Amino acid sequence: MNTILILTALELERQAVLAHLENIQQEIHPRTGTDYSIGYYDTPTGRVKVVVGKTDQTNTNAGIETERALTLFSPSHAFFVGVAGGLKDVKVGDIVIGKAVFGYERGKETNKEFLLRPQHGYSSYDLERIAEAYGNSDEWKTKTNALINPEFSSAILVYSGTIAAGEKVMTNIDSETLNFLRKNVSNALAIEMEGLGFLEACRPYYQVKSLLLRGISDLIKEKAGSDENGSQPYASQNVSAFLFGLIDKISFHNGTDADYILELLYKLYPRGVEDNHLWERAGGKLHRLRLNTSGGEQWYEAIKLIEKGIGGITMSSLVTEMKKDYSENIDKQLGT
Repeated sequence: MNTILILTALELERQAVLAHLENIQQEIHPRTGTDYSIGYYDTPTGRVKVVVGKTDQTNTNAGIETERALTLFSPSHAFFVGVAGGLKDVKVGDIVIGKAVFGYERGKETNKEFLLRPQHGYSSYDLERIAEAYGNSDEWKTKTNALINPEFSSAILVYSGTIAAGEKVMTNIDSETLNFLRKNVSNALAIEMEGLGFLEACRPYYQVKSLLLRGISDLIKEKAGSDENGSQPYASQNVSAFLFGLIDKISFHNGTDADYILELLYKLYPRGVEDNHLWERAGGKLHRLRLNTSGGEQWYEAIKLIEKGIGGITMSSLVTEMKKDYSENIDKQLGT
């Protein structure tokens, strides 16, 4: 039976997840005392075990608790779900698929300015694709009919893109931090406090597919009023419903070597085939690939070329070059 890990920051988010499970029991981490709720969910292809944990807020806490849970339960998939503040395009109740997370608080303070040295996290490419397809499906649109609260919106839309992650709760539309984000990460759809820690903790675990999902509970300019009107439970309900509809679409199986290497490539070289010149170093030709796409799309196409025997590059030559960059990590993950 496959095991899925679902993490939230807040208790109300965890309760929204647990509403979808059966036969729920509690388990305590043998060393740290962390509590987990363990239940079961029936997908169209069979029952899965679902471990639900609460990390509390901040990227630091999320990273620590994610690592603990991954080590203890060895899941095939890990999700972080919960609420977030909307920055652009979205409205209360909408869903954001965290394709990438932008950590905006790392940098160097000078006498004149703050020099940003951002951190990035990335969800698993194949889960992004499945989530985007499900978000555009008639099945999801039909499901939203039972979820919509007209006090907040008349439709629940799904977006895929960048989420900003830091350690601040922002309530002021004119704040210095918000102006900083508009300047440095203008494409961010939402802002939250845990996604970077979660995805960074998942990154070394190539065998675990990971995805960040957020429900929009407020817009920065209207945060106080939204919270008072129950927008957090509403957003938590929506994103949990989306998550379990997505889980129904996942094919649970033992992955091939190519599946594992693709996940590892995306986590270690998220910018794509030109990242650290890996593809060319392994003997590949860049002109055979589309370079104007995302890193995940580039690696997906690259693995397909290798499987077809095109381009004079092999899986072995690719792994050999990866080991030069991450020898200890690669040996451990691939069992070599």
